[in-house]
Amino acid sequence: MAEDILERIEREIAACLPGDCGREWLEKTAGSSCDIDNFTQIDRFTEPGRDLLARGGKRWRPLVMVLTCRAQGGGEGAIPFTPLVELPHNGSLIIDDIEDNSVERRGKPAVHLLYGTDLSINAGNLLYFQPTWIIDRADLPAERKNLLFSGYCEDLRRLHLGQGLDIWWHNNHHRVPPKEEYMQMCRFKTGSLARMAGRFGSLLAGKSREEALESARIWEDIGVGFQIADDITNLVTGNPGKDRGDDIVEGKKSLPVILHYAKAPATREELTACFNEAREKGISEGRAAVERAIALVDGSGSLKEAEAIGRELLESAVERLRRLLPPCGDRDVLTGLVEGFLKKKA
Repeated sequence: MAEDILERIEREIAACLPGDCGREWLEKTAGSSCDIDNFTQIDRFTEPGRDLLARGGKRWRPLVMVLTCRAQGGGEGAIPFTPLVELPHNGSLIIDDIEDNSVERRGKPAVHLLYGTDLSINAGNLLYFQPTWIIDRADLPAERKNLLFSGYCEDLRRLHLGQGLDIWWHNNHHRVPPKEEYMQMCRFKTGSLARMAGRFGSLLAGKSREEALESARIWEDIGVGFQIADDITNLVTGNPGKDRGDDIVEGKKSLPVILHYAKAPATREELTACFNEAREKGISEGRAAVERAIALVDGSGSLKEAEAIGRELLESAVERLRRLLPPCGDRDVLTGLVEGFLKKKA
């Protein structure tokens, strides 16, 4: 069942950013007053976005949107709207890799290393805005469209606030945020698009703004739990398509690192020195510094503590999800998805 939905999601994504942009696509994107005949040039500068999308990805956010809509009686109505949550996610990855000087994404060179920083920034930004034409052209009442537009803009603002906090912290080696600030950063940065998926699924099922916000809050928490799982995986095995401990090289104040600073203040200078050395030398030459940093964080029990925090968040969200949605196969798939995040943490 989920495999069929994912195939349909891929078709919607491809139609939203095709490899052969023509006049119909351009008019959907930019309106009818477009005096351009050479569409090959558009294909060239949209290629960085298509490249990253073609590399795959979990696609769990659009799947959440579709299954939430179906579970609440909206049928297949959310499928055409799925690019609204997947395209900005990929746009944020392109921009994030530029900001972090990352060299790899999804097992291949980072997009900006292949196409140049200028085209990649433009392509990433286009992915934030391009799919909004789906709302423009939707056969929905004006009030429902306004709720979708308002939610989309709010969550994109939240996404950038979270990214700004993350950048500020890893550029400022002396700033270690408290756990509460980290959790808020995650609600903004990682929770925002999960929040959008839950909210839009409910809105497209015809639910009220208040009911949709409850769905949004649950999936925001799940997004935070997903981020914590990624934090831990980065330091234990390395995330797929990335090097183990590259968060250390980038100077990221992930939850295990924040907890370690609070639990073992006597090692602050040592851990900070590892961060500095790793950042200066890079992931290959700085491997020894990365491993020392990971050993310090693990040795204080901070990895296990971070796992417990994430587990509690995800388990609570699963229970709330079961109360929100009626018993059905789609609900089972959604709760199974979150339980998969829990297994990843283990």
